[in-house]
Amino acid sequence: MNSRNDKKKIYMNQIIAIHEHELKPNVNPKQYEQEVDYALTTLNIPGLLKAYHLKGFKGKRNGRYAVVWIFENKDAITKNFGTPENPKWPKDWLHYENEILAKFLDRHPDSIDFTDYEIISILPSLN
Repeated sequence: MNSRNDKKKIYMNQIIAIHEHELKPNVNPKQYEQEVDYALTTLNIPGLLKAYHLKGFKGKRNGRYAVVWIFENKDAITKNFGTPENPKWPKDWLHYENEILAKFLDRHPDSIDFTDYEIISILPSLN
């Protein structure tokens, strides 16, 4: 795995999932941020490589939140979450949704807006 092409192949298989969080009225944003940040550090989901907790600063979602998840590949998503016809959830994920997110979101965590993306190309480093 020394070549740039080998690394590119690994990244090309990754899935980027974007989950949009809409907070209930009167939620303390700092409490939400702290509890979600902590929860993300404790998740043990096989194939989950990274998570980014984001707050919009410009554009349509200015001041609103999202989490970007990076998974190894489609297989990791399917093994953990099943299929649309036969969904399932890892234990840690259920705790995250039901004990953390449910306190803050304006809807059930399973009904948030989200999209799982496949990487179709990777630009060379600009630095």
